[in-house]
Amino acid sequence: MLPKIVVLGSSNVDLIIKGEKIPKLGETVLGGTFYKAAGGKGANQAVAAARAGGDVSFISCVGNEYGEESIEGFRRDGINVDHVKTDPDVATGIALILVDINAENSISVASGANLSLSVSDIQKARPIISEADVLLMQLEIPIEVVEAAAQIAFSAGVTTILNPAPARPLSDDLLKSIHILTPNETETELLTGMKVKNEIDAGNAASMIHKKGVDAVLVTLGSKGALLADRE
Repeated sequence: MLPKIVVLGSSNVDLIIKGEKIPKLGETVLGGTFYKAAGGKGANQAVAAARAGGDVSFISCVGNEYGEESIEGFRRDGINVDHVKTDPDVATGIALILVDINAENSISVASGANLSLSVSDIQKARPIISEADVLLMQLEIPIEVVEAAAQIAFSAGVTTILNPAPARPLSDDLLKSIHILTPNETETELLTGMKVKNEIDAGNAASMIHKKGVDAVLVTLGSKGALLADRE
């Protein structure tokens, strides 16, 4: 039987220009190639989990532009979209991305419909959250929505996984409801106050996060790989 995975999070459309360089303030750079792609941390997680073989349901919100297109994309990947709602009064989340020839980028995000997700939406999705094997989340949606979903899942014995990005402070109450946390160095420092420059730093920071109630911490370290620390 396929694992039942519920992903709660953002859905964006990425509008990308790849050119020779990223403009300075006030500068216009001609040339470059335009691409449009599906994005958003939540949507990326949902699609990746579905393509990896999971039985995936997505809880999200799209808007009046690109919304139906986004939902159709999720359906093509076999994702249950019963809890992807549409807010007709705002646009779908948009990321404007500039990429130079060295693959360096500059990104500006308009959250749009992602901010329309509410705790009441989570209450409507309580049955699928409670019956899941895994709840997977990130932080591009209102934090109270993440907290409500984590509490429902944790109380039902569902494994909760949080990618704490974009970086922001998290309450101890939320962390007590998270089984697996996957921060990068910056996010780890924000959560612990400890700078992470190497594996030893990452391990010490993970120990501090364990004390807040998280069972397993996976600190991503860029080109150096990742450090996984459980309570043993």
